[in-house]
Amino acid sequence: MSTFQEIKAAIDKQMEAFEAFKQTNDERLKAVGDGNEAKAKELGEKLIRIEADVQKFGEIKKQLDVEMTLNRERLEELESRAKSPGKTAEQKRADEYKDCFFAWMRNKGQSPHDEAKLHEIQKKRIEAKDITIGSPSGGGFAVPEEIAREIERLELKFSPVRRLVKVVRAGSSDYKELVNIRGATSGWVGESGSRTATSTPQLREVAPTHGELYAYPQASEWSLDDMFFNVDAWLAEEVAQEFAIQEGDAVIRGNGTSKPTGMLNTTPTTAADFASPLRAAAAYQFIPCLSDDSPAVAEILPDCLIDLIYTLNSAYRSGANFTMNSVTTGAIRKLKDADGQYLWQPGLQAGQPDRLLGYMVETWEQMDDIATNNFPVAFGNFRRGYVLADRVGLRITRDNVTNVGFVRFYVRRREGGIVLNNDAIKWLRTTIA
Repeated sequence: MSTFQEIKAAIDKQMEAFEAFKQTNDERLKAVGDGNEAKAKELGEKLIRIEADVQKFGEIKKQLDVEMTLNRERLEELESRAKSPGKTAEQKRADEYKDCFFAWMRNKGQSPHDEAKLHEIQKKRIEAKDITIGSPSGGGFAVPEEIAREIERLELKFSPVRRLVKVVRAGSSDYKELVNIRGATSGWVGESGSRTATSTPQLREVAPTHGELYAYPQASEWSLDDMFFNVDAWLAEEVAQEFAIQEGDAVIRGNGTSKPTGMLNTTPTTAADFASPLRAAAAYQFIPCLSDDSPAVAEILPDCLIDLIYTLNSAYRSGANFTMNSVTTGAIRKLKDADGQYLWQPGLQAGQPDRLLGYMVETWEQMDDIATNNFPVAFGNFRRGYVLADRVGLRITRDNVTNVGFVRFYVRRREGGIVLNNDAIKWLRTTIA
């Protein structure tokens, strides 16, 4: 469990590393300006090592922040339960289901009694209309609600996707969203002037494309026999890590075939908001930016980032943030404004994220690198720009036949995704000179 002292220590180390980073980068830029290539190369290599420390301590701080948030949520949940110690019939069934579920996981398929009991309890819960269980027709068993919640919590630790975009619970794959694309018109008129009819608002319907996201963790039979082996923690972490990686990639570039339709599946265009004709519903706007690996990047890229911010409508800038991967972060961290001030500032308090030009920065590893015609940076209000629709419930099936000595668990969740409002996020497209 992380503490404020640990977070403070990580912040202090990050700040020390960042100060060393700035000093070394200033010396490198001076050496480049003086034409001292040997010294510039030496300082560049030193800068890479220091940058690794900045990145490491920043990630440590971020992980500690997430852990504190998760611990606070668990504490609030325990306090809520303590205030209502009496259990309902459904809560008792849920506890019974969880105990039977872990017995089923450990018995490696040798006891049909546990499976029969799971079916019986699950049937009672469905009859009680507990929607977290879902339908038994898909095979396997529902993952207990506590484990499903822990998987979702850990997904936030491994990926920013679910804390950035809009996430909804959908009872069927027919879920749709309506987006107002500002089709209404208005006008001016005098007291006795005639009023002509104005256009009604135009609504755009968006429907997520769905697929089944799955993980296939396996544990040895020996570990499952070990009474000290924490089955629920192992399952939650293994599944969450795989889900976070796959989901992060699908939301960026999923092709909509048995998976979400990603943000970049329809290539962004230069067409502005409300241009005539309107951009395709799934096409965002991009800002072109010329970039290269020379010092000129420090003169060009800051202007691109500023253009990116102010191309976004002010209605979406509240709650907006930057996203990029670690490689792009390393390049942008070197940038300065016209007054020689670094654009990047690390968070100085617990829970405070790093900022770029005053806006939060999220590291999303599945984003593009800086390269010709790539989209390495996005800026916007992601909650208004993209929607993930979860079908209720995680399901699990056990396989103790395929790999002798090991038990594999097939865990899956049906979900979909689609661009929600293509005005709410802008992208930077780089071209290497």
